[in-house]
Amino acid sequence: AKFAWFFTYIPIGEKALTELMASAEQREYMYRQIRKFRNTKPIFTIDFWNDSEYVKGCIAGGRRYLHINANGDIEPCAFIHYSDSNIKDKSLLEAYRSPLFMQYRQNQPFNENHLRPCPLLDNPDSLNSMVEASGAESTYIVKPEKVRDLTSKCRQKSVLWADTAKRLWSEKN
Repeated sequence: AKFAWFFTYIPIGEKALTELMASAEQREYMYRQIRKFRNTKPIFTIDFWNDSEYVKGCIAGGRRYLHINANGDIEPCAFIHYSDSNIKDKSLLEAYRSPLFMQYRQNQPFNENHLRPCPLLDNPDSLNSMVEASGAESTYIVKPEKVRDLTSKCRQKSVLWADTAKRLWSEKN
């Protein structure tokens, strides 16, 4: 079987350029193109953000997926560099029961509109509250980043995408 995953730019790090983030128009274009490819190409394509309707929201936080970085920090997602557990000190089961992963479990889905699944790109207040409530710390290797600094970079695009996502979601449902 042939398949392709599509990802979008996420502004991780202090010097990340927010102007490289997909606009609402670009994200809608990706949404439509992926569906077009599925009907016209001999390859299954999936968009990490715009296809969460098939998995009922975000798959991170141990719901279907997690990330362990090079230092052993157990992160909810490869794009969300916050952790309260390290594989050198805890088993995966213990990490799944940690405050950060419990916050993910208690708050998913982050939005009933599954075209807005991500707690960073689409629902930045969700990520703020989960990281702060759990006491998780930044694991960004270059320079630790406060969660509110990270989410502030996504807020404007999140607001602009919300209207487009609402329209697309209502077309489907």
